[in-house]
Amino acid sequence: MKKKGAKLILLIMIFTLSLSFLAGVVSRAEGTDTSSANAGSAGRRVSDYNGKRVGVLAGTMNDTFVIKALPDAKLSYYNNISDMIAALEADKVDSIAGDEPVFSMAASENDRLEILDESLQDYDLGAIFPKTQKGEKLLSEFNEFIAKLKASGELDEIFMKWKTGPEEKKTLPDYSNFPAPNGIITMATEGSYPPLDYFRGTEIVGVEVDLAARFCEAYGYGLMIDAMNFDGVLASAQTGKADFGLACITISEERKESVNFSIPYYKSSAKLMILKNNAGAGSNVSPGSDNSFLRSIGESFEKTFVREERWKLFLEGVLTTLVITLLAMLFGTILGFLIFMLCRNKNPVANIITRIFMWLIQGMPAVVLLMVLYFIVFGSVSISGVAVSVIGFTLIFGAAVFGLLKMGVGTIDRGQYEAAYALGYSNTRTFFRIILPQALYHVLPAYKGEVVSLIKATAIVGYIAVQDLTKMGDIVRSRTYEAFFPLIAVTIIYFALEVLIGRIISRLSININPKRRKPSKILKGVNTNDQN
Repeated sequence: MKKKGAKLILLIMIFTLSLSFLAGVVSRAEGTDTSSANAGSAGRRVSDYNGKRVGVLAGTMNDTFVIKALPDAKLSYYNNISDMIAALEADKVDSIAGDEPVFSMAASENDRLEILDESLQDYDLGAIFPKTQKGEKLLSEFNEFIAKLKASGELDEIFMKWKTGPEEKKTLPDYSNFPAPNGIITMATEGSYPPLDYFRGTEIVGVEVDLAARFCEAYGYGLMIDAMNFDGVLASAQTGKADFGLACITISEERKESVNFSIPYYKSSAKLMILKNNAGAGSNVSPGSDNSFLRSIGESFEKTFVREERWKLFLEGVLTTLVITLLAMLFGTILGFLIFMLCRNKNPVANIITRIFMWLIQGMPAVVLLMVLYFIVFGSVSISGVAVSVIGFTLIFGAAVFGLLKMGVGTIDRGQYEAAYALGYSNTRTFFRIILPQALYHVLPAYKGEVVSLIKATAIVGYIAVQDLTKMGDIVRSRTYEAFFPLIAVTIIYFALEVLIGRIISRLSININPKRRKPSKILKGVNTNDQN
């Protein structure tokens, strides 16, 4: 019955997800425009959106620009461009604010979008460097490099190549094979701001990557690139976790207090993007027809998985998620067990330390813990985001395992200890041969639940430059500007991982069932023929 129930739940979930996807596809195929704020979008001005809902990217200066130009606007914050565009198309916001070159690229690939001619504000973009001796040296060299590119006109050529050139001519220097006599430096970037920085397949490309590669080649450096959320780029440069950052970063006086800015390499402007009044225009097939519907499904699938071999991004994300989950499970189980063993016999010092540990770990949101570890505890250490993720989730899972063991062992009757002692068992032997097997059987269902929670919790590791399954879904959405197929793909993959690992743990619970253990194994070493 349990197996039938699990299959039924699986079918219901897949059916629900499919309906959600099909509803979205039908809506797009029919070209439905649900935004009343965008009716008659021709001739719209920025002031028309005062008091309206405006989406902005978290960590950027665009919220400041919006508040200055539209003091009555209702702001909504998003983590990436694709989320903002999806919110705009779903009528969650009336307009979105962002950088002109990024919006221009998005509008060229999605004929539902329109950019208002009027700017919110003009500003300069620059690279950021930590306020350290090494950062000062790199800043001086980078400023010299940008000045040379400007004087020769090469900087304008680079921008034109990535903004308007054919994709096959948008090439980068082979920075992976630079000789690097002056060492390897790390660049922090976001990876979803085309044409400035974006993923093409599994490779990060764009204007800023091109500039970074040329700079490293000219000054004898090797280049490593870490992709992360935008707010992580600033934190990485500030703490010295990255040697510099390039991610469409606006130069501001407040930010100069935390990092050093290069001379500007591009003058940009903040724009508002809205949906066109005829958002469904451009379709050569009559709205709502079967051909339009099927074509929408096929195009979404092709853009999400086939184009630029984006299926490799999902595969890479799955492997990263599995590595973090399995290692955190292993090390967390060991850590939780060791802590429990230290506290088992009421050691006062061990119990005080454990209570403090549990209070810190359980009282801190997982994303905050990861960011504290990455940017503060290991801020000056060369350690990957994956390693920090494993450490963070090991602590979280270890705390959960300790609690489960404490609960499970506490359910065993004290009389079993006394009976074991009467048979000549030592305290340690009693615990491992009599108490622990019973406790494990009782806590395994809860342990399985903790594992499922762990898999889902790993979705936040994108904040510390880890390209897991969720982050890869975000990257694909930033290129396709579609939410449906990537999000459903990510959801189904997570569900499959949970089912797979859950079945393994369920099988384990059957194998350690105390009722399946033979009496001869339990009583091994005990003299059962004692006549006294």
